[in-house]
Amino acid sequence: MAAPEDSAEVLSALRLGWCVAEVRGRNRPGGPKPPAETLPDRQGHVLPLRIERTPAELRIEAQVVLRQLARDLDVDTVTVNGQPCSRTDHIDQQAKDLAGATSKDAPAAWQALALSIYQLDAHTQDTLAAQSGTKAAAYQLGRGLAEVYWALDPSAGCDPPTRGCWVLLLRTQRCNELARLAGRLSGYFNPYCSPALAGTLRLWLSVASDPQWRAGAEDFLYQQLRRWYELQILGQHPSTLIKPYTVHQNWHAPLRAVRALWIQLVTAAVSLALVIALITLTIAGSGNAFLKALFGVLGVAGLSAATVQAGLKNTAQSLLTRLRQDAYTDLVAAAIAEAPGKPGARRPDTVVTEEIRKRTLTTVADAAVP
Repeated sequence: MAAPEDSAEVLSALRLGWCVAEVRGRNRPGGPKPPAETLPDRQGHVLPLRIERTPAELRIEAQVVLRQLARDLDVDTVTVNGQPCSRTDHIDQQAKDLAGATSKDAPAAWQALALSIYQLDAHTQDTLAAQSGTKAAAYQLGRGLAEVYWALDPSAGCDPPTRGCWVLLLRTQRCNELARLAGRLSGYFNPYCSPALAGTLRLWLSVASDPQWRAGAEDFLYQQLRRWYELQILGQHPSTLIKPYTVHQNWHAPLRAVRALWIQLVTAAVSLALVIALITLTIAGSGNAFLKALFGVLGVAGLSAATVQAGLKNTAQSLLTRLRQDAYTDLVAAAIAEAPGKPGARRPDTVVTEEIRKRTLTTVADAAVP
């Protein structure tokens, strides 16, 4: 399927939303600290990979990306006293001020920066909504997914929910909305990405609602964030994340689908058996008037052997395609899931898989199965 004409703009809006949440999270005092590798030293100006850059370098990088994306989508400029000004330049300067502020001045500096980011977000949502509902949805999806980690405060109380707590960022309504946004944008991604994303959101909804399960899960959540970024923004094909031979080990997925469609399968089998029996009796010259009359009625109704055979063939092909799609979607969702095992569960990996299967989003009907 060809990519929509506005794919580049929609992807930029998705990245912008993600970057807004990341810039806020990287600047927030006491904010998340992603797990990272560090070089022993920088002597000789050794070049680091991204995971080897310092938190300050990554913060600056995020702010540079924010500036460029905001300009690409024409949401960066604001008029002050009749003069055009850059919102992201102002944010960048405030972030520098916050980084160099004393402990006494830091709270005020953070409030000023948070207000500027809030205003940029409001302006962006208004502007993109007026331009395109699709771009607006992409922006919200990107920001909403990134906020799951970058807005998290693991120490925040959850009973009742407080700002930045687990159950507020991963509550049912929010996870359902993110899944809906992913579904609306499914035409811009690999057909298995959005259902897999919905499955992992359902998993993390359960993790967040369980105090024992979510304890110390921040690093897992960051790895989940990276998976979402790789699939939704970098365009990584989901099949590359499935471990070798996993397809053969997932034999129970088609069985679950068969159980879900047992009525259709039994109906098809009974219909075939009935037609075979009637044809056999007719060929054998049965004198049973009732059976002959029944066969005549079925013939008049158009239920001939050829019709039944063609219908059963089409039904079987459709069922087989859906079975393969559902099984493969489960494989992808399980492959991209990054979550700790549930404490106390006999088989923690099985619990994770079962949570993923509670997703409400499925793949498009014409999706190819690798």
